[in-house]
Amino acid sequence: MTEKYFKPFSILLPAPVWNLIPHAQKPIIVIEQRNEEQRWVAFSGFDFVNQNFLWRDVVLPEKWWVNLVAVENGYAVLKVFESMENPDKTSLHFLSLEDGKILKDRPVETWAHTNKAIHPFQYLDGEPDFETVKNFVQTKRKTMPRLGAEYLEWEGLIFISYYSGDALSNYLAIFNEVGDCVYEEKIGTNLKGIGVNTFFIASGYLFFVKNKIELVTFRIV
Repeated sequence: MTEKYFKPFSILLPAPVWNLIPHAQKPIIVIEQRNEEQRWVAFSGFDFVNQNFLWRDVVLPEKWWVNLVAVENGYAVLKVFESMENPDKTSLHFLSLEDGKILKDRPVETWAHTNKAIHPFQYLDGEPDFETVKNFVQTKRKTMPRLGAEYLEWEGLIFISYYSGDALSNYLAIFNEVGDCVYEEKIGTNLKGIGVNTFFIASGYLFFVKNKIELVTFRIV
């Protein structure tokens, strides 16, 4: 029970994904990518229902010291660090969600770090909850999770992001209410450590990044 029920849509991106923030009401997710070698940050707006980019690879005049902090109303909020000696000296820029252009007029309404994304709980090795998840995965998938896992129950499904193997690979598995695995994907290999928020759910869609550069999403309700 994999793509017959869950039909993933994936997009290869030119640089590693560092942040994803969905809009609270609209089927739009804003993607932040960072190229550490060339030191640039690009932002893209993606319509995850129609599976197309509204705009992509927008780079600000400040190409590196900038990051995505919120997606609200009709814009994405970017924070620019203006001084490396004083990290508190910052300014905000706003990208239109319609076309990705920088808004010349600063929005008057306030904004906050809020969205309707549902994130998993993280359990670390040595915690009782991790032992419970580890035993469940070991029974169902015949492999031994290690270091930690992320766990979420939603709409009768169980989502578990776990790590196993000597080379430390990250797997995302979905189980139904009777414990059968209905989907599994290897989303990272040869990792140096475990991640945080390796997946999330927004507007009934699952989102995760595979091998740092492939955005994967599909509807789960």
